[in-house]
Amino acid sequence: MKISVVIPTLDNPKDVINVIESLNLQLLLPSEIVIIDSSSNNEIQQLIENINSAIPITYKRYGRAYSFDRLLLLFQALPFLKYLFPNFKKGRAFPYEASNHGALTAQYEWLALLDATTIPRKEWLRDYCKIIESGKADVVLGNTLYLATTFFQKILRASSFGANGIETSPGSLIKKEDYLDGFQIAEGVRSGGDVDWKNRIKKNFQSHTPKDPYLVYPNLPTRFLQCAKKFFIYSIYTAIQDINHSIKDLYLIAALIFTLVLIPKWNALVGWEESQFYIPHITKVWLISVTLVLLISIVYNRIFLSTTEKYLLRNIHKITIFVLTSFIIYNWNGYFANWVESSVWYIPHITKIYILVICFASFLYRGIFFPIKHNISLGFLFPINWVLAGAVGLILDIIKAPGYLLGTIFAPFIKIRRNSKS
Repeated sequence: MKISVVIPTLDNPKDVINVIESLNLQLLLPSEIVIIDSSSNNEIQQLIENINSAIPITYKRYGRAYSFDRLLLLFQALPFLKYLFPNFKKGRAFPYEASNHGALTAQYEWLALLDATTIPRKEWLRDYCKIIESGKADVVLGNTLYLATTFFQKILRASSFGANGIETSPGSLIKKEDYLDGFQIAEGVRSGGDVDWKNRIKKNFQSHTPKDPYLVYPNLPTRFLQCAKKFFIYSIYTAIQDINHSIKDLYLIAALIFTLVLIPKWNALVGWEESQFYIPHITKVWLISVTLVLLISIVYNRIFLSTTEKYLLRNIHKITIFVLTSFIIYNWNGYFANWVESSVWYIPHITKIYILVICFASFLYRGIFFPIKHNISLGFLFPINWVLAGAVGLILDIIKAPGYLLGTIFAPFIKIRRNSKS
């Protein structure tokens, strides 16, 4: 089997060296390494020109990164903002775009998808080829283990990734003809396209995911701010696509709950009528606005979209019920007890209890249930680290909520380029 390994890369020369070295140690050497580079400089190109490799390397430049190019690309999707950036320059390619370009560049019959930050075991290509040749599968998907060395990485892995292998598009082996015949990864998004791709592969091919991980990812964020930024950006692009509906709706609900708590207190926070930021009837305006958005979404989904197109809001009825329930709880004591503390209907601190219950449920899930389910050792979690894992997971959940909300707003305007078959 003649295999081209396709690797997108961006400003990470050390990672490129590591992955090329790992490929040269494969028990079955690939016939070609295709590097698709979107870096802001020429360091990786110079590295490729001087590196010693038993495997021929094909280097292709595809875009060039510059500051805020992805943000400008997102703004370009909005009709009322694109006129502010008439001379927009594309900048870097998203990883999936680079992988698709690498597939077009590749010379050989089989494609092995990889990235510069994922390191394969030496048995990877040999064992994957055996699976193909045995007739068990037409496509073999990646199984990647996320490594953690620093204390923060271990806490992050416990709350968000786990110690089991995760099915990934990096590490996958597929025939080039099949990949180019409508099964390229969706372009125009930073993350989430691999989920859509794996779903389509499983639907249309006999696929196989090895039980044990054949790849490792050693580059989890080492600092919280770096991690928060990454999770926020990824949540935006995940929300844009027609995947992970229940998760996106959950975070959208969390964002609405946050505004539900903040909005009614806004005028008190800014100083009532004396402040220039005072907004009359702000709670009513908020409730009417949210209701209108939900109703417009229902009309938009039912009338203007076909069943194969992405929805503005997928589980609209659930979100509507949850928002109205939250609004009733927030105003419970005023509506049902008339603020009479002796009333049988009066519940002290009902809103705080409601919010704390939701936060505590997320805290326990991220700190105990998720880590244990995903093979994090009890010795690491207890007696203290489960608290830290729960706190980090809860904060990241809160950070992702506005990202999903933004992604939902941007979704109707983002053009996802996909030469694909469902």
